Amino acid sequence: MPDGKSGCAAPARPSKLRLLGSFELRIPHGADTTASPLEPDERRLLALLAMSTSPRPAGELAALLWPGRDRDTALGTLAGVCDSLGDLVTEVTVGPVTGLRLAEGLDVDVQRAFALLRAWEQQRCAATFPAADELIGLLSQDLLPGWTDEWVQPERERFRQVRMHALESLCRRLTDVGRHEPAIRAGQLVVTTDPLRESARRALIEAHLAAGSVSEAMHQYEAFLENCAKLGIVPAEFNTFFPPSPAWPVLHVRRPIHPGGGPIGRGMRMDPAPRRAQVGMGAGVRG
Repeated sequence: MPDGKSGCAAPARPSKLRLLGSFELRIPHGADTTASPLEPDERRLLALLAMSTSPRPAGELAALLWPGRDRDTALGTLAGVCDSLGDLVTEVTVGPVTGLRLAEGLDVDVQRAFALLRAWEQQRCAATFPAADELIGLLSQDLLPGWTDEWVQPERERFRQVRMHALESLCRRLTDVGRHEPAIRAGQLVVTTDPLRESARRALIEAHLAAGSVSEAMHQYEAFLENCAKLGIVPAEFNTFFPPSPAWPVLHVRRPIHPGGGPIGRGMRMDPAPRRAQVGMGAGVRG
């Protein structure tokens, strides 16, 4: 007998796998999600599959995850891990190759980040990109920090390079359309990670200037000079590092104090500009 309740059930919420900042698997339970405890081998298999763009053959996975074991032992371990993970891992056949991949519908943060990056690259107007804040949040974290597995390290470095370039792009384009707060947040993430990245420092300073925050722009100007000085890098003029821009004159209200001469990084040397000859007051010209 009908009970009078609506027959429309709420759609099932996906499990969430986090690789950025830390590893975490959250499984939906009712209206909430709870962190799922996993064994180390289960975590490593999920992470490796999450970083794969296509199904991976079992032999390849076993060799990467357990390089010190013989093939049969490693394959046996892999089979046991797959059984314990249940429907989170599925076996698929693509052409002549049978491999493993994560289950459809599993929400993976690093995959979400790459999807948003593709959308950002195709977006013609940064002002109408609604997911800028979410993208900056995802790019604020490194991939699996602290993990020492050999297969993680190249993936972490690749993602670091991607996030640095993407955050710098976000800083510049959001500044251009007047979205100052997310622009500054994106630029700050880059210079915090790489204090001597000149192009990102310039983008962040211009974001502060566009927002009308001259004091913060000046702070970034001086922080860059301090970082250079700590490494023996002596920029004689700020514009030697940064191409000229109409915004820069405001940064010269204070004259930078340059320490003694020294080598500049990347095979260059910047020598202080020669002093101009000064004529004392009242000095005459002898004939």
